[in-house]
Amino acid sequence: MSVLKGYKFRIYPDEKQKKFFIETFGCVRFTYNHLLMARQTGAARNTTMTPASLKKEYPFLKKTDSLALANAQRNLDRAFRNYFSGRAGYPKLKTKKSTWQSYTTNNQQHTVYLEGEYLKVPKLKSLVPVHLHREVRGKIKSVTISAKRNREFYASILCVEEVEELPKTNDLVGISYCPENLIQISVQRELPKINQSYLIKQLEKEQKKLQLRAKVAKKRKVRLINAKNYQKQKERVLKLRTTKLDQKRNFIDQLTISLVRDFDYLFIESKPNFKNESGEFSEADWQQFIQRIQYKGRWYGKEVRYIEVKELKNEKCKEIERLGRAQLT
Repeated sequence: MSVLKGYKFRIYPDEKQKKFFIETFGCVRFTYNHLLMARQTGAARNTTMTPASLKKEYPFLKKTDSLALANAQRNLDRAFRNYFSGRAGYPKLKTKKSTWQSYTTNNQQHTVYLEGEYLKVPKLKSLVPVHLHREVRGKIKSVTISAKRNREFYASILCVEEVEELPKTNDLVGISYCPENLIQISVQRELPKINQSYLIKQLEKEQKKLQLRAKVAKKRKVRLINAKNYQKQKERVLKLRTTKLDQKRNFIDQLTISLVRDFDYLFIESKPNFKNESGEFSEADWQQFIQRIQYKGRWYGKEVRYIEVKELKNEKCKEIERLGRAQLT
């Protein structure tokens, strides 16, 4: 089965490469905003504004990757489709003040490729060092270069890959939401675990320090943006939050592949009650779990079904399994 599979790696560009990426972010943002403003003012009705037409008026755009500009237009078109279908709000102008900046380019006739521990992208003659912590399989379709505050750089590589179905086990399981452990299952089975208690305590400690630094800055009548101690502490808090989120994502990845590997039929609670639940795992974590188990089940030939059950405090997953077995018979 051919699937689209993404890989995200940290890259370490030199100063010249960083400058190229930052300039490309700016050109993509410039193109997106001009196309959006043209639609807002109705100019697009009279003239077909495109990245190509913008290059004639703004020659500096010719120096950047044309596919990156074309993808900016596609992203805007997608944003409007989502808006008109009610899936999202009205598209907004992009700003260089955003924490994350990015652009996407396509692989056309081997313009994007990996060579050892280096990545080649269009318009950049030199190869970019990349930390390949896992093997990339399949044919590269596109790559998205992103940067956090223009200091941390990443490459997200999208590949067309052949995935084989996992061996059949003929087992089934009921799965319900649990705020403490994310899920409960209806069978006795060892599942991946996560313990973030130390990280949570450390984060709470650093957040208190951040609040204290803010009070000190206010007392000294210094704006927070100019308070060096506050900004340093803010960076520490942001790093801990990022680590916490990354650990959760990794845990959900391990959990979903473990379930898909062990069971052929996965019956999942369709409408969990997220109200008045105090725990480490939120509704957003549950949605991430659902999203990943859906596509992994589809990839590896396993069946995922949703079961609606009445509100039960105990053994909800057992009831889900019972209802799932009834569906199969």
